[in-house]
Amino acid sequence: MQLIKTALTMFAAAAGILSQSCTADTRVPAYANIGYEGAQLYADASGKQTQENRLAYGEIIEFDANDKSRFVKVRNIATGVEGYVDTINFNKANYPLEAPYIFDDEQSECSLLSIETTDNAERISGWTFWKSGDAVAAFNSVTSVYDTGRMFTQENYYIGEAHPGYIILTQRVEYGEETGEKLETPIVIYEDIASRAGIFEGGACFTPGGQPGGFDTDDWE
Repeated sequence: MQLIKTALTMFAAAAGILSQSCTADTRVPAYANIGYEGAQLYADASGKQTQENRLAYGEIIEFDANDKSRFVKVRNIATGVEGYVDTINFNKANYPLEAPYIFDDEQSECSLLSIETTDNAERISGWTFWKSGDAVAAFNSVTSVYDTGRMFTQENYYIGEAHPGYIILTQRVEYGEETGEKLETPIVIYEDIASRAGIFEGGACFTPGGQPGGFDTDDWE
């Protein structure tokens, strides 16, 4: 009987250790937006061997919240691209993963803007999204205004899907159409889960009014 009790005690202790080990190894998913200058991907946690791919400003990554290393393994939630990133190059989420705001009805103007100024021109790009049946419709406008007074505007419509944290656009369509030309490389729109200022696309930030943080700072002293 004593031998049986001893064996049971040893089994219980081993099970407890195993349980603690499994708990300690449990991965806790956390999310972040890549910071302003983008992020280089590395092959491992040493941060010495670079990979070919880089992550652009605003892309959303998943990583292990338990990892306290300087270089942590990350995965882009939309593209699946993986690698190691220096934690200084991303902004941890303060908000849950939610798709960028989608209007119920069709929109004729872009609600979120990005303004780029050069020596001789100003480029205003914008996005807006609305429900189209089970899909998401998107309107993108790019207007270039030159110091000569000339102005050019390009407008495109897209169809895609909404996912937690992002919208992926897979087809370019004509206005009012529900199907069109499949994009060779889908366009991914990421939600700002760090500060909720706007959205990110192609390494650019789009906010209401096109101002950093989504508001006008011209009157600041």
